[in-house]
Amino acid sequence: MDAGTMLSMFYVIGLGNPGEKYANTRHNIGWLALDYVRGQNSFSELVDSRQYSGRVAEGGVAGRPATVLYPDTFMNNSGSAVVKMVPRDEIDNLIVVHDDIALPFGEVRLGKGRGDGGHNGIKSIIEKLGSKDFVRIRIGIAPTGLFTGKVKRPAGGGPLERFVLKRLSSKEVNKLEDTYLKVDEALSVIVKEGVEMAMNRFN
Repeated sequence: MDAGTMLSMFYVIGLGNPGEKYANTRHNIGWLALDYVRGQNSFSELVDSRQYSGRVAEGGVAGRPATVLYPDTFMNNSGSAVVKMVPRDEIDNLIVVHDDIALPFGEVRLGKGRGDGGHNGIKSIIEKLGSKDFVRIRIGIAPTGLFTGKVKRPAGGGPLERFVLKRLSSKEVNKLEDTYLKVDEALSVIVKEGVEMAMNRFN
């Protein structure tokens, strides 16, 4: 295959916090979704990379080459890992999978070029890259009213932090199986047909 026909690399980043304390918490849903994606596609084993400040695997999604990264910098400094991996001229091929407190639990929404929405991991990535022009796959973690079905966002500060760092219940884990499948399907459409097509289909 000559250089002119080489397929461009996609960079799929899951956001989360390292360590047992944070395992299986709502804030780590980006990592959990990426675990599922790796299992459904052809990826190498995860390896610790000091070069990229996280765990890395290489492989492909829908026949397109992809590298996945789980930053180990802690959520609020995610951008310092992402900027090491993603070349400035390939930010269009960056896809970040993360939790979103503004969406109902388990809901998946796609976007590109938005602000950080109050998410510190996304804020860090925007600051380090100097760009908002990357794709986000947002996974809702917010509770909803029993009768209204509307999002009940926890208060800011302590209550919000306690909520996002709480471990997922067994009921929530079961509900997320369909969510992770949707993330994997959306990712395939993004790399094959583009984010606009994916947003039309999944949002």
